[in-house]
Amino acid sequence: MPAGKAHSLYEFDRFRLDPTQGQLLDAGRPVALTPKAVETLTALVERSGRIVGRNELMDAVWPGAFVEEAVLTQNVYTLRRALGSAGDRPLIETVRGRGYRLTVPVRRLPDPVPAVASIAVLPFEPLGIAEEGEILGLALADALITRLGGARGLVVRPTHAVRSFVEPGLDPLEVARRLRVDAVVTGTLRRSGSRLRIGAQLVREGASSPLWAGQADATESDLFGAEDELLNGLLEALGREPTSAGAAHPSRAAASHEAHHAYLRGRFFWNKRAGEDLDRAISYFERAITLDPEYALAYAGLADAYVLLPFYTGAAPSESFPLASEAAARALALDERLAEAHTSLAYTRFFYDWEWEAAERGFARALELRPSYATAHHWRGFSWSALGRADAAIAELERALDLDPLSLVIHADLGLACYFARRYSQAVGHLEAALELDATFAYADFGLCLTRCAERRFDDAIAAARRAVAHASPNQAM
Repeated sequence: MPAGKAHSLYEFDRFRLDPTQGQLLDAGRPVALTPKAVETLTALVERSGRIVGRNELMDAVWPGAFVEEAVLTQNVYTLRRALGSAGDRPLIETVRGRGYRLTVPVRRLPDPVPAVASIAVLPFEPLGIAEEGEILGLALADALITRLGGARGLVVRPTHAVRSFVEPGLDPLEVARRLRVDAVVTGTLRRSGSRLRIGAQLVREGASSPLWAGQADATESDLFGAEDELLNGLLEALGREPTSAGAAHPSRAAASHEAHHAYLRGRFFWNKRAGEDLDRAISYFERAITLDPEYALAYAGLADAYVLLPFYTGAAPSESFPLASEAAARALALDERLAEAHTSLAYTRFFYDWEWEAAERGFARALELRPSYATAHHWRGFSWSALGRADAAIAELERALDLDPLSLVIHADLGLACYFARRYSQAVGHLEAALELDATFAYADFGLCLTRCAERRFDDAIAAARRAVAHASPNQAM
């Protein structure tokens, strides 16, 4: 939802629908639906009292895209199962030869005060801290992003999406518009003797003052106490209970200042997502483990680095994936609540071991712990595409893109999933969206080449292939 824009709620039978947050409640309990299923229900609810033709529904849910009617039929079938019946009539009725109709009255509730449904936490700005201030600023933002990611119904932009917004004097409202979020957390770090003073505020468009401001003190070797203070203040300002953050419980702190510092440096370089930086990240995670062999977060970081290494450096999968699997398994043995470790382990199970059921269990557990973890949705969706589950894969990748709308690779992988499903116009749209964000992203041109070949537009395919070759590098993937 654009910052400051009000939205409507609808009630019918025992259900409440919030189209803006993409949420359906059944007597107060969330109903699990894909984004497109929610959009289909919204179109029916907004047109209640009349028959809605199939073409009208498809134009409302997939504007400007060619979609087979079977996809709409599947969405309606999913909704019928979720909604059930009102007496002896289904809540969604098929009118043969004409379309669909909602069979119960709908009440539109007054527009509520706009809620914060999406948020970005920017790197904290170091003030007067020259040595490692940038690392600490990004590390603190990364910790809050991870822990806020466990809050139900809150979309949190990932660290790699915010790490470039570090320049002093940035307008937070402009950042919110660029990242397509309702609100932004900004903060500062100051040194006060041997301690750090951390200040933060929550800003949104249309508000005359920050929605929240907080301050905490900490030592560099133990930021968890400060994180707790800031996290609880943020959740209260956002109208969410601290206990609602399923992944918000931190892992055990490092046993030493040096191990914690090595981990923070590892995360800093891992978030840069470049070949040489991944190598540096691995060395720092290994240093943290040497200093503290029971440090679960360091093993999780090591797994995250190894699982990306073949795609960024050309490292042999037969070397990197077993190391990723070993590190992730060790992290989970020490702390089962680390969503990143579940995700990296699940990806190795899928991509390298071909253990589909184990991979699915891992992705599901990661998203149970951290529902807004875009990478888990992304890799799960791509695995489903490889297994031929086209509709489910595209819905899952769309969810990943909702969480990380500026991600080049999610756009491209969603385009490839549409290509595999023979939805060529949708594929082109997503692949071209990736290229609009970065015209040198060779992976997107590779997908565009495949799609144009399938459309028999061979001149366009050759042009895309030439661009892909010109821009190809080992640093473009995942």
